[in-house]
Amino acid sequence: MKINGILVKIILILCVTIAVVIFTLTYLDSSYKVEKIATPSTKLDMWSLKNSEYNGAPLYEDKNIYDFSKNGQITSLYISVFPTQDKNGVMRTFKSLDLITQFNKSEIFDLDANVIYGEPDGKLNPVKNPDIVNAIIKDRGGSSLSSANKSFKLNLLDSAETFYGQKTLNINKHAYDVSKISNKFCMDMLSTLPSMSSLRTNFMILYIRDTSLPKQDQTFKYYGLYTHVEQPNKTFLKAHGLDVNGSLYKAVNFEFKMSPALKNYKDPGFSLTEFAKILEPKEGTDNSKLIEMVKAVNDPNQDFAKIFKTYFNEDNYLSWIACNILLGNEDTISQNFILYNPQNSLTWYFMPWDYDGTFKIGKYASHYEAPPSLKGVQRLSGVELHRRYFRYPGNMLKLSKKIKYIFDNYMTEKKVQALVDSYKPVLEKTMTIMPDLRISRLPPNEINSYLNGFYKNIQQNYNYYLESIKYPSPVFVSDPKMDSAGKVTFAWEPSFDYNGTLISYDVAFYYDPTMLRKVFSASNITQTQYTYGTAIKKGTYYLKISIRDTNGNVQRSFDFFSGNLLKPEFGLRQVTFR
Repeated sequence: MKINGILVKIILILCVTIAVVIFTLTYLDSSYKVEKIATPSTKLDMWSLKNSEYNGAPLYEDKNIYDFSKNGQITSLYISVFPTQDKNGVMRTFKSLDLITQFNKSEIFDLDANVIYGEPDGKLNPVKNPDIVNAIIKDRGGSSLSSANKSFKLNLLDSAETFYGQKTLNINKHAYDVSKISNKFCMDMLSTLPSMSSLRTNFMILYIRDTSLPKQDQTFKYYGLYTHVEQPNKTFLKAHGLDVNGSLYKAVNFEFKMSPALKNYKDPGFSLTEFAKILEPKEGTDNSKLIEMVKAVNDPNQDFAKIFKTYFNEDNYLSWIACNILLGNEDTISQNFILYNPQNSLTWYFMPWDYDGTFKIGKYASHYEAPPSLKGVQRLSGVELHRRYFRYPGNMLKLSKKIKYIFDNYMTEKKVQALVDSYKPVLEKTMTIMPDLRISRLPPNEINSYLNGFYKNIQQNYNYYLESIKYPSPVFVSDPKMDSAGKVTFAWEPSFDYNGTLISYDVAFYYDPTMLRKVFSASNITQTQYTYGTAIKKGTYYLKISIRDTNGNVQRSFDFFSGNLLKPEFGLRQVTFR
């Protein structure tokens, strides 16, 4: 009996032990999972940029940096501007900022300033001293410099309180933005995408005191609503969880082509002034990886698929293009974007910069808006990187899938409307009073209706994209050549049809830009060159090269002429023979 009792106890102990083990294993397996890390492929001393695991990796960003609870909040900024002597010994004042009417960096000057943040109720704290210099202020922007309603850049000195850790403040009036929220909307929308980084934005109202005025007139004058946009710099990189040792460039006129100005800093022929006309350096002290990437993109002897995988991340690239298409941002062909490259990688990532040209709806549509055939990726095909990528088999389908995915999951009607609605309390407080009431192109009682059209505009841009890919690609046209007998030869690059249909070209030559008086026309040309057999006189003419596929879709060239026309003509080129 004792033996049986002992056996029973042993069996019970074993059963309990097995049960505990099974439970423990099951519990751990279902509740605690450990990320599988990559096996190091090389030793420390053997590591190089070319074999870096970082090449082509997804863009990582700490999304906690964005705080959407602040969308309906307004930061009050009280700025005192002091008379300041410039580098030439000329005394400048706040009124001097209005004298700058065009984009010329040599004319931009600094003024000493004081910055005080408003209290929670927006009012100025009477205890704080507004007469101490703790910042530098100057005009900012490009075309907006011609506006009477200036935008400003503030550089905070060490004695000033930072703005959420930021010491450079880009304070934009968005003089040409009808909605007043398009840039913030786009930046906030982009920040929700997993493969994108964005810039933090904040609504601000400005009170500015001009201390060059008599003491009794030095009132903090209300200047209305502005939007602050985060400066891409080391502070930005650190705050977003990116590489603080990485490189940042803002595209000014960059088509991913080599230029004599694209040199490294240590090159004897390097000129920062000339370099900045193409790419404006924001962070980094070495241009060698940038130059290497541009050379690779333009090398027809290298496998483009391998080039792209090394120097770009496809998800980031497609997301950036897809968002620009859906948001209707046509101003990012060669400018208004940021390129970011981490220190331990050869890969470049696209980031947003300027979106205040978006959401120009209805009668407020841009005078220079491209026709449907030139929307989407069509105009981007003028840039070497985009041209090679989208002509690679299967890549256009990838873009179509990415656009649909973002449209269906991120830019839904519900999400778009919720974001727009979060800004309305700010506009309620600012757009019915001066000075915003005076400069607004929209009557206040039409603002809500206009903003409620954002989703329909995104939907329309999606439809424009689907329509645009039916067309052949636009082409660059060479300057026509006239021989000694007066005969003219026309030449252009070959077009590409994403649908694989046959292409032919039409040439039309006119005496006037209205295209009412024709010199000649020729159709169904299968070559990329045509010589007109009849001599013509020297003078000014207008050329139109059209690309036609077998489905009847007709594309225009990249040419553009406005002149004295009521509406600019895409695909028309002015030609002068002397």
